[in-house]
Amino acid sequence: MTEVWLAFLAGLAGSTHCIGMCGGIVAAIALHAHDANPGARRLILLAYNVGRIGTYTLLGVIAGFMGATLDVLPMKTAATWVFAAANLFVFFAGLASFLRISSFSLFSLESTGGRFFSGVLRWAVSDASLFRAFILGLVLGFLPCGLVYAPLIAGAATGSPLAGGALMAALGLGTLPLLFFFGTASAALSARLRGNLVRLVGLFVALIGFAGLWRVLGKMGYVAKFPLW
Repeated sequence: MTEVWLAFLAGLAGSTHCIGMCGGIVAAIALHAHDANPGARRLILLAYNVGRIGTYTLLGVIAGFMGATLDVLPMKTAATWVFAAANLFVFFAGLASFLRISSFSLFSLESTGGRFFSGVLRWAVSDASLFRAFILGLVLGFLPCGLVYAPLIAGAATGSPLAGGALMAALGLGTLPLLFFFGTASAALSARLRGNLVRLVGLFVALIGFAGLWRVLGKMGYVAKFPLW
């Protein structure tokens, strides 16, 4: 599905934002695992990221399931318009990020809710291990993040738990390379380049919304079905 590839590209381009939110957490895990050898530290960091991506996938499945419950026969017409409106929202949120309209951008949707996760962070880094890092990733996958919100809405608009989970898994996998190798590749990025990558995230998210909207309108017969579906 086109939206899945676009979600992966959005995650890849949005990795620098993930560094801003999770870079300190990754650094803390690595710091408190100083007694482990380099291979073990990498496994601990991988466990954290697997947990985080697992939560994204689960959220996508739940969102897709919620969308599927709307897509039943008595509500099929109404559900179709709800899906169209959801994809339209995703499109405009992404476009606002691309055009740097801060009041409606992806990251204006975030809050300061992260402070509620400090307890599990302290627990995880007090004795860094594969299990604790994995649990930390699972929990911190719920951190308020604009990069997650819009694709999650698009996942609900698929009306399919499988498609919703695949979309969110692709987003998480896109964020993995830079976040996993944080401290080397990320240090080479200038502030200007990071700003441009945030705009690129907006473009990919807008394309996710556009592709989803086209798919819904194609099912309704308003436009020709896109050849990639």
